[in-house]
Amino acid sequence: MQITKVWARKNVPVLLAVSFASLAFVGCSAVGGDIAKVRSDAASEVAKNNLTGAESMLRQAIDAREKSDGKDNIKVAGALIDLGTVYAKEGKAAQAAETFKRASDIQQNDMKPQMLALTKSLNGLGLAYVHQGKYAAAEEVLQQALTVREDNLDAGSKDIGESENSLAQLYFETRHYPEAEALYKEAQAIYEKTSGSDSADTANVRNNLGSLYYAEGKYGQAEPLLKWSLEAFEKTTGKDSLDVANVANNLGETYRAEKRFNDAEPLFKRALAINETTCGKSSPAVANSCNNLALLYHSEGRYADAEPLYKRSIAIFEATGGPNNPPLASVATNYAELLHMTGRDAEANAVQQKAAQRVAQQ
Repeated sequence: MQITKVWARKNVPVLLAVSFASLAFVGCSAVGGDIAKVRSDAASEVAKNNLTGAESMLRQAIDAREKSDGKDNIKVAGALIDLGTVYAKEGKAAQAAETFKRASDIQQNDMKPQMLALTKSLNGLGLAYVHQGKYAAAEEVLQQALTVREDNLDAGSKDIGESENSLAQLYFETRHYPEAEALYKEAQAIYEKTSGSDSADTANVRNNLGSLYYAEGKYGQAEPLLKWSLEAFEKTTGKDSLDVANVANNLGETYRAEKRFNDAEPLFKRALAINETTCGKSSPAVANSCNNLALLYHSEGRYADAEPLYKRSIAIFEATGGPNNPPLASVATNYAELLHMTGRDAEANAVQQKAAQRVAQQ
């Protein structure tokens, strides 16, 4: 059954390739003529194979740069790379490694804002891939975003929670439920601390965790999470928000699975009304709500009430998504089942044939 979810470690080191075969001085703007001259003279000494003299001169350049700009300033990194290369040519591997490590640390720290900004794009791209069914590509970029955030942020930061929630969404879609559950719980703990236990962020991940328990048939565990999320979203994003519509749908579906039809119906109707007002009466969100309400009536044997909703859902999906989209095939299959149950086998067979063709074209 369709259930709508709210959108909401491999180490990937940054490698610095350095050739020890040749000396390539990395330029940086000098603070005063003396530093520029020292570095120029050092390069001349290297050309003369006077590595000891070059080393001494570069130490002077680094000392001057550190005094003027600070030890962790990006401008120091260039001179450190120069010195590291001299150490390598001298066979001083330990000093070369230490110097290059310091240069790479400075460079990575300088890149941190850009790297963290990149994770926003990676997280959004990964979720888009999830919804396209491109799961391998999704995992690659979502893992990359999570790794960068873990390497550059304090443990328990809100952005790490976002990445864990997104990666859990991927594992949910691919039915790796234990992995998804663990990540959802980690994200929930982070959001409770960073945003508050009554926040929309926490409601989001609890809704997702409730959806996971629904998928596993753990309705008793799903219900309290979904009820809590519904109340939290009503307070944070508004009683007529799409967040409320999504959770109302999920909770209604849970009640339908438990055959609590009287509890499910007002929730499905509420989700439908919100989607009609917010997304438009001919939107895919409305088509989804129509299908879910129809399924409820179908389950109750209220076929006359279910049929027009199935028809409306099919019409919207045909108009908005084309004839070969997965939701359309699912709704058509549901409708064909209703037709069989009402003794209209010829109509049912025609609908099923169309549904089979659509699935084959996907």
